[in-house]
Amino acid sequence: MAYHGKYKLPADLMSDDGLNRDEKIHMLKQWRDDKKAILRASSEGMHGNDRPDILKQINKALISLA
Repeated sequence: MAYHGKYKLPADLMSDDGLNRDEKIHMLKQWRDDKKAILRASSEGMHGNDRPDILKQINKALISLA
């Protein structure tokens, strides 16, 4: 999880000039998949302090890179 702890929001990752387009896509997809897993676990009764709006932000960022 290369994004974890370094970026609070997908916009932070997008504005990182040290990453190229492919790296951003890879990290955003990883973040999206992790977020989906967390949301799925939450719906099954596991609790966390997760923000579901982040998934929308990740998807918007991925669309902008397409």
